[in-house]
Amino acid sequence: MDLIESVMLCMLLGLVGATAMAYRAENEPRDVRLLVGLTTLWGAGTAVAFVA
Repeated sequence: MDLIESVMLCMLLGLVGATAMAYRAENEPRDVRLLVGLTTLWGAGTAVAFVA
């Protein structure tokens, strides 16, 4: 695992945590959807980085 993959994985975990906290805090659904979309895209990029 390279440094960039480690950083991307840490960022993904942070985004997942922030999304979960936003959902549980009953934030605006629009904001939660934005976080979910960003987390999904970041997760896809992280998966590609690990495969490549």
